[in-house]
Amino acid sequence: MATKTSQKPFITIIIPVRNAGRTMDETFVYLFGGTSMNGSKISGIKYPTNKMEVIVADGDSTDNTVEIIKKWQKKYRCIRFTQIPKCKSPGHARNAALKMVKGDYILFTDGDCAPNADWVDKMLEPFQRDSQIGMVGGEVYTLQFDPQNKVEHYCEQVGFLSVGDRMAMKAGGYYPPVKHGLPREVNGSQTCPFFATANAAVSRKAALAIGNNFWDEITAEDVDFSLRISKAGYKLFFQPSAVVKHMHRASLKEFCRQVRGYGFGHPLAIKTHARKVLEFRLQLLGEHSIVIPFPWQTMIYWGDFHFMHLFGVWALVKTAILTQQTKSLGMAFADQQLLVLWGLFAFFLLKYFLPVLKIQPASDFLFWCWVRYRSNLAMFWGGLKGFTKFKRFYFELSW
Repeated sequence: MATKTSQKPFITIIIPVRNAGRTMDETFVYLFGGTSMNGSKISGIKYPTNKMEVIVADGDSTDNTVEIIKKWQKKYRCIRFTQIPKCKSPGHARNAALKMVKGDYILFTDGDCAPNADWVDKMLEPFQRDSQIGMVGGEVYTLQFDPQNKVEHYCEQVGFLSVGDRMAMKAGGYYPPVKHGLPREVNGSQTCPFFATANAAVSRKAALAIGNNFWDEITAEDVDFSLRISKAGYKLFFQPSAVVKHMHRASLKEFCRQVRGYGFGHPLAIKTHARKVLEFRLQLLGEHSIVIPFPWQTMIYWGDFHFMHLFGVWALVKTAILTQQTKSLGMAFADQQLLVLWGLFAFFLLKYFLPVLKIQPASDFLFWCWVRYRSNLAMFWGGLKGFTKFKRFYFELSW
């Protein structure tokens, strides 16, 4: 039974932006209706504008983002706009918006996202069923902004940022609270109960219970925010029918910068929320962890990506040494141990790139391999960079 307009709660939608000129118009089209980039007529979200406010928080944009926001603000009185000078991060921008909130429920998305028409109603449903729910997260799919852009095409086919596999709860439901405080439970991985702010909602009372703020670090603020909501005694609920589509980065360089930022925040997440243990997580024939007490929170993944590099470097070094000793590359390859090393390298190389065979068109196979490798490497270096700042060792996972 549909809720009458007069009975609908007042909501706030918060959108932090910085140099979002490429996609900002499209986000507003999906919020309020209009003609999309591909010529389709979009109805906008089906929620009364007199029952909502949209707070757009700009953090030092230097492109045409502000101009676009002001253009839409003239059309819709429910759009509120704030600028944050010397903005440190998206979390910093959201904090400025949170101080302005009037809604009973706060929905978060980004300036490169496109919510479905029923997004708001679907996000509110769990709150209305259970007053103990403090946060709801929805599913995130890909909206290809440029049909010719191969990086966007890659993200769409691999389901990048999809929430469905997290916590092995594709069908939705209550996320379990963190039980043991292990690094994998709080690091922002698929085994961590959190919702990305591209598609999340929080009740105002739950937000106030944790101080109504995100941390200002450049990433992992959504992980920290979700975990604090759970620690405050509220439930987290995954609602897969509440869909937002994400318009991904336009270039491989930008895509890698994005995932490097994710890796950078993971050491801080475990430093803040994990017990003092070292967790070694082997990604081979499933995932298996060895956990031992340790003076500092430490996370080490080891899978195909790591095996490939280990045996590749080992084989190269041994080849160089044997070639120097025998004065012949052919004689070097007569060494059985060397052949085993090169065989193991080839095995894990093939195993690592095997999933790429599913990505179409097959004619771009080598490019898909490069995107997979470069993004994984970027995540890996992000974790090590985060270690240098936050002093918690973090060896990133294998895709």
